[in-house]
Amino acid sequence: MSKLTFTKAFADYGATLVNRVWAYSAIAKDGSLVFSCWEFFLRRQPDGSYRYEDRLSRWQRARLGKELFRKHLKQAFENKLPVRCVFASPKDAADIPNIIAGKEGAGKTAKTFSLRKDLVGRVTEFNGDTFAIDYRREGTS
Repeated sequence: MSKLTFTKAFADYGATLVNRVWAYSAIAKDGSLVFSCWEFFLRRQPDGSYRYEDRLSRWQRARLGKELFRKHLKQAFENKLPVRCVFASPKDAADIPNIIAGKEGAGKTAKTFSLRKDLVGRVTEFNGDTFAIDYRREGTS
């Protein structure tokens, strides 16, 4: 089995990155937002759903990608677009504290990618910086 690449992961959701170096979000052919995120920020909720929360201000690098993602988040929030994720996991768990602190950019960290096609999210909070995406298994309400 071949390893999943960043661009292939987006393509599996029907999305094409405008730039494979700095972009980490795209709008797929079906209108959903697809973005790459750190898997360790996804938290299981008591009701069995999942929540992803973060702040754009924490992200110190990839200015162009961050601004594109801000635009995509706003679009997804206002239009209630479905959200799909390409999950990134650092190959070395020792990198996680630096990632959380915003000291290590995604491009500098060795990582693997995975998909959770069973999860469909909605941007439930977005104020231009802080955002939350709530995920449910497809087919559940």
